[in-house]
Amino acid sequence: MITSIHYGEQIDRDTVDSLIQKALAKGAKSLFILCCDSDDNDLEFFNTLLPKLNVPVFGGVFPEVLLDNQVIEHGFVVSGIEYLVETSVYTDLCHAPEKEFQLNISLENYNSLIVFVDGLARNIDFMIQQLFHKVGNEKTVIGGGVGSLSFKQNPCVICNQGILVDAMVVVAISQRIELAIGHGWEKLAGPFLVTQADDNRVESLDFQPALDVYQQAISKTSESALTESNFFEIASNFPFGIDRLDDDMLVRDPVSFDGTSLICVGTVPENTLLYILQGNANKLISAAYGALDSVKNRSEDSRKFGDGILFDCISRKLFLQDEYPKELSAISHRIEDDYHLIGALVLGEIASGKTGTINFHNKTAITGLTYDSASI
Repeated sequence: MITSIHYGEQIDRDTVDSLIQKALAKGAKSLFILCCDSDDNDLEFFNTLLPKLNVPVFGGVFPEVLLDNQVIEHGFVVSGIEYLVETSVYTDLCHAPEKEFQLNISLENYNSLIVFVDGLARNIDFMIQQLFHKVGNEKTVIGGGVGSLSFKQNPCVICNQGILVDAMVVVAISQRIELAIGHGWEKLAGPFLVTQADDNRVESLDFQPALDVYQQAISKTSESALTESNFFEIASNFPFGIDRLDDDMLVRDPVSFDGTSLICVGTVPENTLLYILQGNANKLISAAYGALDSVKNRSEDSRKFGDGILFDCISRKLFLQDEYPKELSAISHRIEDDYHLIGALVLGEIASGKTGTINFHNKTAITGLTYDSASI
């Protein structure tokens, strides 16, 4: 999959252009660009640089970038892909329900899809459902939410058009992918019935103000009262878990509150049952690499796997803190020698589920094992 990887410490036009040219000189037929958000750079130059390229480009701006066993907090990575990919770009997600969903990709030519979506946009679940209606369960899907940990919605989706806000890019690749999905969170309280919600806004649980129910439930473990300044820090320890009969529990991250409503990353449907979850470092880490081991153990010959793609929730790193390198190292060491692990810490994770549906996760580690090119 990967022909070469190039890292730049400074995100500016000349440096980005230089590394793009190096990747192309190494034989790249497509480009995967991952930028760190922490540098607070003006990235408008992408809007004039990328449209001039005659190869497909995809990627995004992430809280942090992952490369092998390293967390990259500053700069960017250009990864050259050895084959042509095909992309389909969607803008103005806030108006998505008003528009017809068109997938401008010849699906019969590809085995898997990578999806990047503005992680702070509305209608993310709607777009994923529309994608599923077009794709069905025949293609493996992996991806994540891009954007800033400041939770300010800025241009963050990278494609041949440049860098876009409130957008999504779907990338079709020839590589086959096996998914390993693990989170390790456990039930603390509930279940609670979602009695009023609007997309990613949970307004009431069991007919009570959502914030009040949430505060009371976590008070057994956390003595701090929730405020605007400490909410994200405390809530990162206590995500929601949406119960599903046909698949594993789907984790949702409450990131802020508005009045007595809780704002989450991703949709929380009305009339569903959810739990408030808690976790510990060892169980989260073992769930992440354990899922990968399960995939490899199912395979007759793990050596047929090539490069790995990892989309790990940024809030997992915030929860694990100094323990996070253990999770990344455990995953990267399960990638075969001579291959790379590339990915990012993201605002929500996208993956095909056990039943073939495409789900938007939070606080979950999703690893995609690509098959070696010779086994496609």
